[in-house]
Amino acid sequence: MKLATVCVGAGVGARFGGDKLAEDLGAGLVLEFSLEALRSALPEAPMVAVVAEDRRDFWRDRLIPDCPDLQLVAGGQRRQDSVRAGVELAARDGAEVVVVHDAARPLVDRSDILAVVDALGEAAGAILTARIPDTVKRVDFDHRVIDTLPRDDLRLALTPQVFQVAALIEAWRSADAGGEWTDESALLESAGMTVHSVDARHPNPKLTRVSDLRLLQALLGAGP
Repeated sequence: MKLATVCVGAGVGARFGGDKLAEDLGAGLVLEFSLEALRSALPEAPMVAVVAEDRRDFWRDRLIPDCPDLQLVAGGQRRQDSVRAGVELAARDGAEVVVVHDAARPLVDRSDILAVVDALGEAAGAILTARIPDTVKRVDFDHRVIDTLPRDDLRLALTPQVFQVAALIEAWRSADAGGEWTDESALLESAGMTVHSVDARHPNPKLTRVSDLRLLQALLGAGP
């Protein structure tokens, strides 16, 4: 099994207000933390970083001196386009399995990465997930509570998510050209393929807003 990692960070950071992956976490930038997490867990795996087209020069100058084997590729307008660009690059180099990770999750734990890889087996995919500790409500457009959902069989989707490259290619070929999906697991699910869930054992916060940055810095001892 030839495995590669794809770290996806091509978003515009609209809710953050700028390039959140270039924010300083004390011992490095957000994207650098995410790449190092993948490298620590899978040191032999080729790495692809998907970045915004207008930030390629910045990231090339920042990353390549310390990681000359890292491949950079420009992402697309949607997350799914960026993932595909990264996976297709890895596939051209012979990858049979890809570990797709959102660069905005820089604190992912090494053991959780390895657990998802180990869970893949013969399935099309395996994803890191989080149990929901809070009561879950369903509301309507007027914000009226309609229902309380049982949460035992509900999970929040995290990354990394690990996929058989052949399964992704098959799903892409059969998918509606104009279709959209929030992650590749949803794409494989819609195609009737098996995806395993692995409960995360460690915190794995996502950087979306400025308040999330303060949390990440605090967890690393780099901020209040």
